[in-house]
Amino acid sequence: MSGGAASARVVGAVASEPRVMASFGSGDEPEMATDFWSLLANARTSEQLCRAWLGILCQWIPGTQAGLLLLHEQGDSYAPAAVWPDPERDMAFMAGIAQQALVERRGAMQDEGDGLAQWAYPLLGAQQSYGVVVLHVVVRGDAAMREALRLLHWGAGWLTGLFDRRQLLEREHKLGRSGLLQDLLLGVMNEAAAEDAARWVVNRLAQALPSRSVMLARADNRQIELVSVSGSAGFDQRSNLLTVAREAMREAVLLGEAQCFPTPGSAHEAPLLAASALADYCREAGAAAVMVLPLQHQGQTHAALLLAFDSPPTTELYDFVQTAALALAPGLALHRLARRNLASHAHSAWVDARAALLGPRHAGLKLAGLALAVALALAALVPVQHRVSAPATIEGRVQRAAVAPFGGFVQEAKARAGDAVKQGDVLARLDDRELKLEDLKWTAQAELTERKLREAMARSDAVAVRLAQAEHQQTQAELALVRERLARTSIVAPFDGVVVKGDLSQQLGAPVEQGKVLFEIAPLDSYRVVLKVDERDITRLRSERAGELVLSGLAGEHFDLRVARIAPVATTENGVNAFRVEAALNATPAQLARIQPGMEGVAKVEAGEHSLLWVGLHRFIDGARYTLWSLGL
Repeated sequence: MSGGAASARVVGAVASEPRVMASFGSGDEPEMATDFWSLLANARTSEQLCRAWLGILCQWIPGTQAGLLLLHEQGDSYAPAAVWPDPERDMAFMAGIAQQALVERRGAMQDEGDGLAQWAYPLLGAQQSYGVVVLHVVVRGDAAMREALRLLHWGAGWLTGLFDRRQLLEREHKLGRSGLLQDLLLGVMNEAAAEDAARWVVNRLAQALPSRSVMLARADNRQIELVSVSGSAGFDQRSNLLTVAREAMREAVLLGEAQCFPTPGSAHEAPLLAASALADYCREAGAAAVMVLPLQHQGQTHAALLLAFDSPPTTELYDFVQTAALALAPGLALHRLARRNLASHAHSAWVDARAALLGPRHAGLKLAGLALAVALALAALVPVQHRVSAPATIEGRVQRAAVAPFGGFVQEAKARAGDAVKQGDVLARLDDRELKLEDLKWTAQAELTERKLREAMARSDAVAVRLAQAEHQQTQAELALVRERLARTSIVAPFDGVVVKGDLSQQLGAPVEQGKVLFEIAPLDSYRVVLKVDERDITRLRSERAGELVLSGLAGEHFDLRVARIAPVATTENGVNAFRVEAALNATPAQLARIQPGMEGVAKVEAGEHSLLWVGLHRFIDGARYTLWSLGL
């Protein structure tokens, strides 16, 4: 069980009843007289260490009748690692207190009566629970019990510290191996030449591992060529030792798997005379053990690595060397590929393609390739209707602008974009207070000039009459102008329709200039479609070509349209040069009722029949041609 588990399972000790021993010093038990300190000092295995530690602890604590050390195995299981004094004695009667200490993660005590008790103390490391020590003791008073518990706590802490240190050393060892592997890979990637990379690998491995020599050879079919030998700037390929080494590598390459002589774990049972090239090299070099690992990449063996040791390698070292071989193989293979000339690359590509095409493997891919070829042939031969796609907007067939008749200020806004209006409906009013004052002014002036005219006529003064008539006519003209402007302060709808643009509700009191467009009105029963066609497609469109329109607001409906006019002038929007194309919309009254001016969508217009392959690739082909021409090619 590890640190925070809620339960623990004690395995490996099954017994019926506890057995109380006569005394601590009775001589009828096998381990009473054992020198556990010597055993601890000379321990070579974990079993010897645990047995010696438990024996010392039980001898230190007076009144100890039996001791049990349980260590963590897998999951939440704990198994006996040492039993004192009799290793053959069943200790299952202590399983309960052991499980209690493991679950609660603290010391536990259980009084059995008759002066006997069970004590359990968990071995808690920094990150996990290593196990628990359980003692069966004779209680000899409170003072003795406190001293015994102190010794138990100290002994458990010493063993826990030992386990922590061992775990730390194992972690440091793994980090060192990982660092070595990373160093090897970085060195291979850093070297420009394959020979320099091979030299780095063999020298670095010889330096970091307990090996007497390391060799790397290039494998080409059955030919083995030594590339680098550790600790040697140059070497003679024809020397007897290197010849035997090449034979050992060839043997491993032909077998396609790592070879080790003697086999890890059976060094003492290896025959003195073994019929293999690897054994011959081991005897020739005077090495205790030899390993050869083929370096394989993408199913092909391209190199072999040989390591000779002065002592048989451990299983951990054997596994690490295999891992290093797997990691180094791709990098060394890339160095080898980089050395090939263009002809070798072409030949290799041709061989791989031929093998992939004609070989028995990848039947599914070949069938898929055949189906793709048939599909491409059909796409190149079967004609389909090509349609030019372009963004489209709904507009009224007739759009009338309502403009400011003169400069003034907005007094009232009764309509805004989206409102349906009838002919004559007031859309907005301009401020008429100044005009009304002008009307009063010119009305009074007209009365005055009229009186002057009558007076002149009464005097029969012809000159005065003509002057008075001219002045009166001027005053009447000014008055008529003011009253005309007063009549036009109300902006009205020119026909039944919908306001597609204009909102003065947030501009009350704001000034407007003469001629400024205040509203745009479109009829509700007559629409046209405006397309913005890319310049790359405009040459394929013709008038009277049919098409379809789908609006984003009515995605489930298709509307028929027909091209009516293609404007010869292009406009640029968002970096795209597009031409304006107008099309007539053919829609039923029910469809027209759901359409609103300003709605947007996508229109597709027929542009003639072409092959499906041309439809899919013509944009790319045209772009490639234009780019090549621009580059002068």
